[in-house]
Amino acid sequence: MATEKPNILFFHLDNVSLGDFGCYGGAYPLGAKTPNVDRFADESLMMTNYNVEAQCVPTRSALMTGRHSVRTGCTTVLPGAGLVAWEETIADKLKELGYNNAIYGKWHCGESEGRYPTDNGFDYWYGINGTWDYCMWAEDKWFADEDIEPEYVMESTGPGKLEKVKLLDREAKRISDQEYLEKAERWMEDSVSRDEPFFIYFNHSLIHFPTSPREEYQRSSAGGEVGDCIQQIDGDFQTLLNKIDDLGIKDDTIVVFAGDNGRDTTFHAPDNQSAAGNWGGGYFSTYEGNNRTAGIVRWPGKIKAGSSDEILHVVDWFPTLMHLVGHPELIPTDRVLDGVDQSSFVTGEQDKSNRDYFHMFFDQQHVGMKYKNFKILTHKIDNGAAPIQKLATPHVYNLSVDPEESMPYNYTEPHSWLLFRVFPQKAAELRASLAKDSVPFMAPLDYNPYDQEKSG
Repeated sequence: MATEKPNILFFHLDNVSLGDFGCYGGAYPLGAKTPNVDRFADESLMMTNYNVEAQCVPTRSALMTGRHSVRTGCTTVLPGAGLVAWEETIADKLKELGYNNAIYGKWHCGESEGRYPTDNGFDYWYGINGTWDYCMWAEDKWFADEDIEPEYVMESTGPGKLEKVKLLDREAKRISDQEYLEKAERWMEDSVSRDEPFFIYFNHSLIHFPTSPREEYQRSSAGGEVGDCIQQIDGDFQTLLNKIDDLGIKDDTIVVFAGDNGRDTTFHAPDNQSAAGNWGGGYFSTYEGNNRTAGIVRWPGKIKAGSSDEILHVVDWFPTLMHLVGHPELIPTDRVLDGVDQSSFVTGEQDKSNRDYFHMFFDQQHVGMKYKNFKILTHKIDNGAAPIQKLATPHVYNLSVDPEESMPYNYTEPHSWLLFRVFPQKAAELRASLAKDSVPFMAPLDYNPYDQEKSG
């Protein structure tokens, strides 16, 4: 391929944990097999300490902007969250470089005019606005009695060009990933034929409930529907890798395989339990089983294959990818980016990550911080149906010896220095930064935090 700019395929999964994939020591105990993901991991940097935010909207907005959800106002999966026009996405920047940007599947960063993917740097979108829960409404007899418009599969070819393709129901979800695959393959072909780089943001529907595998994957595993879904992920991912090989662009393509948050152990348990591997808890919680998920990246000849337990956070992708494509000058400097450049780490030029901590949030609440092998929590959330508990004294967990996070302070050394010499200082820095640069939840589309500061 003549272009010097590498293609990017970001394969984003919905509600997966480390225990879902064989390369992380999982899948097989759940009755599933993931040979394709496992083989990909052997060729890639597999991160065992890749971290995200607590819910899919916060994570997806953080990926797009390099900014924590409390900074963009995209703090919850519930209505009201959405990127304001002032925010700049990685798609915006890649578009400036001539990339053909396509998104398939869930967007979840705004559901109104001005907030759609094609308002934020993407040339094409085929997928859904928000959560996959929407697909269950069509069969809800109580919903049918209401005068409420259902949700649809959407397609957009540019700002203001939005069409409702079909009703979003369970069948639409079940076949959605096959549709995305076919469209993504054509997008690759067209981009290569024009000798132009592509950015494909592929948002797989699984393992978000309802867990409805396509027909060819039904009863394919020994793990029921969830095992079948794991194997569908494995097969769908390989379909795109095969296309990259067929087009002869493997060496020219950065491929990221990553989760958006941990597995559902709340609303559809117990079928989805035991997926967190060595870690406790699932999504919508403050446990590692939510914040720590799959993160694997490959770029043959550029990214050194191996495994690392160094910390990388979802906000890091924006600056890291801009460095990897060779254009760090396009990283915004007129706002706070929470992400740090990890290009030297992922390429193997250095063994250590460029971060040793990150702050944790739930909705608009700052709930704690992960620092090296420790976690400090001021609030605790057990699962998606549980209350946010404010702790009388912040908990300190040593994750090296307590991956289940079951024993705060129950050690010969209580590690209280974290509560006096580390966490307060970093929390104060965060508060000061947010006071200068943050978009409130439900902010209008034209909101600019710096204009607000000047006028206030």
